[in-house]
Amino acid sequence: MSTNESTSGPTRRSVLKGMAATGAGAALASGFGIRMASAQANTLKVMSTPDFKFADALAATEEPEMDGTYLRAAWHILQNWKEKHPEVTLEFDEVPWDQVTQNVILAAQAGTENDVVMVNDLNIPKLSRGGFLMPIDQFSSDWDDYNQNLLRGIASYDGNIYALPWMTDCRHEYYRKSLYSAAGISDPASTWDGFVEQMKTIKESGVETPYSFFASNSVHTPTMSLLAPLWMLGGNVIDAEGRAVLNSDEMAEVFAFYNRLMNEEGIASPDLISLPNSGAFNDLLASSKVAAQKNGAWVWSALEADGHGDDIGFFRTPRPSEDAPDATLSGFWAFELPARTGVDDAQQELAAEFALHVTSAESQNLVVAHIGGQLPTRPSVNSMSAALAKDDAWRFQASYAADAGRGMPPAADSGLLFDQMTTAFQRYLSGQQSAQDALTAAENNYNSQVAG
Repeated sequence: MSTNESTSGPTRRSVLKGMAATGAGAALASGFGIRMASAQANTLKVMSTPDFKFADALAATEEPEMDGTYLRAAWHILQNWKEKHPEVTLEFDEVPWDQVTQNVILAAQAGTENDVVMVNDLNIPKLSRGGFLMPIDQFSSDWDDYNQNLLRGIASYDGNIYALPWMTDCRHEYYRKSLYSAAGISDPASTWDGFVEQMKTIKESGVETPYSFFASNSVHTPTMSLLAPLWMLGGNVIDAEGRAVLNSDEMAEVFAFYNRLMNEEGIASPDLISLPNSGAFNDLLASSKVAAQKNGAWVWSALEADGHGDDIGFFRTPRPSEDAPDATLSGFWAFELPARTGVDDAQQELAAEFALHVTSAESQNLVVAHIGGQLPTRPSVNSMSAALAKDDAWRFQASYAADAGRGMPPAADSGLLFDQMTTAFQRYLSGQQSAQDALTAAENNYNSQVAG
């Protein structure tokens, strides 16, 4: 209970909840909160990263040029906010992306929290479990328009929503049309067995190692190569208690599939394990050293800019079987409200309104219109004006993310989890350990340090 609440009568929030419980009152509840918040001078302090250009956009006195960054979109989003709330002063506290979690925790300990914070998906579980974020379910009834796998997955904890996902991506397969055509293949296969047969045909046509997947010391190894097929098989990596469950039949089957590609069929090169960086990996497709590659949606703009667009196709990640569910990992940044005491209800409601404004369908449509490669977390944006003007690749990616996008596993320490998964994968592919031994060690290492 905040310090301005009294036990002698109903608070504004209890009035709002009561109104929302009635048929006629539901439509008025949010508006009532907005009027109360707007009746006084307000300052909203927002923690964001420099990448999203909110501070620069706030300082701009006229519409910025389109420069491939978030600047122009952020400017329009803030202009729309100012029209609604000219009395509200915005202040942006910019923090490097890799310091946001520490910033939220230290601010809570010092009592200097911002009104709104931006946190990436990997760090939401740690902050929500630790009590550093507040549930935001009560601030909206418009939750159905978000991608539910993201909103009810890593953006939620213990049945409550803690984060508003804002823009996303997806992982999928790219391929060289000319190399497929030279091998007599018109359409990429949709299942593991069909995919293997096509890759064998392309190998016979002269492409030595026709497929590349992430297997190096990169966060992309677990997030691109392992998680989607694991989900297709019905497996997972974190249980309800937050413990790792890596040594499973499903994960062993995923490992065996990649071993088939690399060591049994020679479809993928063992050198993938030692690639130094994502640039070297991306170049395999760009230089036609491989015919197909698993990569992120964000790679498309670079491929197109380098003149490869006409020869590059794309398709959904092959499934273990035709009846297996579809899945792709979709990462995102999100807006959250720090858990604070002694904060006026109207201030909290205004902070929530700002977070909802930036993640609204209208604001996401602005991002889609002004910057390439960004996918909405609200599927309704896919039918709005900016989306309709996009190319086939964007529409494919947006549809894939909306249909099959799933969030990161809700691990308390994602970095440690992903490192353990990568190590196990490499030890197995290189023949150092069996899948069971490698996965057992990875599971025990994670649980002993985090969940033990």
